[in-house]
Amino acid sequence: MTQPEALVLADILDRSVLQAYADAAAELRRLHYNNLVLTDALWKACGDDKEVVNATIESQGELK
Repeated sequence: MTQPEALVLADILDRSVLQAYADAAAELRRLHYNNLVLTDALWKACGDDKEVVNATIESQGELK
């Protein structure tokens, strides 16, 4: 399975000798994890109905 881009970038940043990059890697991992938790919660709240999930996301604005 292919890693999400955020985790690939975090791995690259971890290999740096600069602490700021390690901090950025940790933040990417934290945001990725929180995104997974919130996505799972959305699916459960919408009864695992793909149309409801997509409509709910669209009602909140465009993803960037």
